[in-house]
Amino acid sequence: MRWLVCLWLAAVVLGGRAHAQSPDAAVVGRTDAAVAKDPELKAPELPGGEDKKQTEAEKAAEQKRKEKLARVIILKWQGTDTDYTDSNVQRIVKSRIQRPDAQFFPDVDLYQEGRKVKDNTVVPAMQPAVVPSQNIARVMDAVDDVARVPYNQWSPSDWGLKAQELAAMVELLWFVDRVELREPLFLLYAQIGRAAENQNEVIPPFYEQVGFQAVNYYYYLAAMLAFQDPSLMSKLTDQDLNASISQYLTMMQQGAFPTLKINFEQDGIDFNPDDFKTKYEIYLNGLAVEPDEQGELDIFLGRTDIYLKRADSGHGLSERLEVTKLEGKRYFVRDVARKKMGLDLIEQLFLHLNECTPQLDDMILNYLAIYAKIHEKAEIYIAVPKEGNPNKTQIWRYDRATASLSKVAGGDDSFPVHFAVQMSGGIAWSGFAASVAPPDENDVAAQATAGELAFTPGNYLDFEAIPAYVPVNFELRGHYNRLMIGVGVEAGINTDASFVDRYILPGNEDAVVYDNGNDKYDNPKAGDSFQFQDEKVDEENPPDWAQSLHYETANRNLYLTGGVVLGRDAGLGLGPRIAARVGWTNLPYALQTTAHFGWSFAIPGGPTGRIRPYVDIDGRAGAVFPFVPSLYHQSADTDVPVSPIFGLTAGIGTTL
Repeated sequence: MRWLVCLWLAAVVLGGRAHAQSPDAAVVGRTDAAVAKDPELKAPELPGGEDKKQTEAEKAAEQKRKEKLARVIILKWQGTDTDYTDSNVQRIVKSRIQRPDAQFFPDVDLYQEGRKVKDNTVVPAMQPAVVPSQNIARVMDAVDDVARVPYNQWSPSDWGLKAQELAAMVELLWFVDRVELREPLFLLYAQIGRAAENQNEVIPPFYEQVGFQAVNYYYYLAAMLAFQDPSLMSKLTDQDLNASISQYLTMMQQGAFPTLKINFEQDGIDFNPDDFKTKYEIYLNGLAVEPDEQGELDIFLGRTDIYLKRADSGHGLSERLEVTKLEGKRYFVRDVARKKMGLDLIEQLFLHLNECTPQLDDMILNYLAIYAKIHEKAEIYIAVPKEGNPNKTQIWRYDRATASLSKVAGGDDSFPVHFAVQMSGGIAWSGFAASVAPPDENDVAAQATAGELAFTPGNYLDFEAIPAYVPVNFELRGHYNRLMIGVGVEAGINTDASFVDRYILPGNEDAVVYDNGNDKYDNPKAGDSFQFQDEKVDEENPPDWAQSLHYETANRNLYLTGGVVLGRDAGLGLGPRIAARVGWTNLPYALQTTAHFGWSFAIPGGPTGRIRPYVDIDGRAGAVFPFVPSLYHQSADTDVPVSPIFGLTAGIGTTL
């Protein structure tokens, strides 16, 4: 019976371990934007809409929760296979940074060339990362002002100045990652092209050679946006302007302009479209697109804003690709990103490995700042498994205030397990107490006629409810990410009476101790010899003795505990926890199993390193299973006697 209970408890503890949840996608597309602008476009709700609404609400809540989780970028060491999906790296990093809920991402996600503003005077900490909505209003005001001016109202030189002014405003919409930016940029391109045409000079940057064609470059760029979404042409009310851009659009549709292939495979590994879809969505100039089976897309020469949106959570790489000449047949988007934010970053991080704050170039600092800005609620970490070895993982934390990386303590020789030690006390209640009425001489004589003097304890026991006892315990716990295991000893102080049970003899638990008033003996029977007399026991006139019982004010409980800790600081041992405990008590001689819900609170204003004092509260509920030699077991009416136990404790401790 004892080993069955132990196996059951082990299954409960192991079954309670937390599992990573599959991330949900959050797709932003043209349809959603259109519905937002015109509510009448919304489709009628189908039966079961309430369930669907609830599902969408749950997804939104899960998305918000993920936005707050730590994001760890794993830089892949060249020539190795250890990457962000490696379970050993993930386990070690979670323990080192004390973030069991941390999410892991590849190095290419750090590449943010598209979101970086062209103004080199903007320091990394001030990188805006996302085009603000007020920029749209500025662009539209400028477009409307120019659109109202007839071509003959200004001189060619005035039109030239206006063309330069409008061209500078393109940087207000420096990266198109959403559909709302397409129309303003399209109209801005159109007015720049019109101003350039009215200045009567065919000069760069307003005129370029694209393939074998000399083009009004901004008319051409406007036509590129219209090629993806021809409905943009309806926004041009000026018939001459509409005709000029339509000419370029028709040439694109007829294949008159060369195209460039962009490829999304990485490290020369064949592209897996199904696997890619589970990780990323591709947006070109704010519109979602899908690559072919080889991971390729055709784009026109000119400006193309490439954005990989993560299908699970957050943002991936961004690239503002501007080419006017065919220098190569393909542009490998992720390979370029990995070179700059994988290999180059590793080289700079390991140049002076022992320094707390590595020296990084401006480009990388800009990318880090932008990545942190677009994930403003998350902590950002960079981790590198040196030479592909998870046990040699180096970790840096991004500090938003200084826009720099700081090395996380530990490394090759760091110990990933955190410990906590605590003392606590409280109050607990149990189901039963036993009082014993020893047999008198008549009882002894009556049973002696049976040939042996073995008593039935149940005949002399009186069970009562235990009003209370005070548990005082000392516990040592080990924490590895969410998993918690511990050992402890608890003294239970009986405030009402004494604990009572048989004396349990080591190695002979079935033996019963008897007392004649002077000495104690094991299981005396008729015919046995005693040390205090030479003669044999007379069956008709047995000696005056009774069963000896063990009375103590405090009992002892040696226990093991295991469970999971939740919350942000679970890896350190702080936060809410759910656990199971199994212990062995001496009074009564029993197996005690309890389920626990507790919470460890860090002391405000205390240390923030590995050693952190805390206050702990813990509630318990469970059962006591007496072993066979116990009075409680033999006196029970059932084969498996069980008594309840429940209580509450509070204490103090510290992490180690």
